[in-house]
Amino acid sequence: MARAGDVDEFDDDEALSWAGDEEQGRAAPRLRDLDAPAEVSVAEAAEEAPGSTGRRVTTVAFVVPYLAITIGWVFAVQLDPGPTELGPSILWQFGEFLAMLSAPLWFGAILALTRDRRPLVRVGWLALGLGVLVPWPLILQFLAALQFAGSLA
Repeated sequence: MARAGDVDEFDDDEALSWAGDEEQGRAAPRLRDLDAPAEVSVAEAAEEAPGSTGRRVTTVAFVVPYLAITIGWVFAVQLDPGPTELGPSILWQFGEFLAMLSAPLWFGAILALTRDRRPLVRVGWLALGLGVLVPWPLILQFLAALQFAGSLA
């Protein structure tokens, strides 16, 4: 057991290598000098990953439908007055608030979670979100109005 006064003499470079690394032709890794400037060429910094233009175009193409879904939910929550009691009314309004935020949250989550994945995976998840997050109350109200207008003619 080491005592408080004992000093363990060891070389810091030994802590960065395994025994036998020199025999296998691998040098011990060295920490980079923090005072030295990082050398990055301009060509490497400006170079984009392959397929990033298509990914950007696809993402921009999905912005418009997700914005339409968000606006649709804003209109849809105004159609139904909801319950009249205080407790259920608070929960109803919270659900309406979450419905309005669901499309932007889904879009942001997909962008964050599929950053390093194939573009087709991102497109699939965004398309799934378009199908799931449709403002059904607004669409059903619109279809009922069309059916009513058709029966009048």
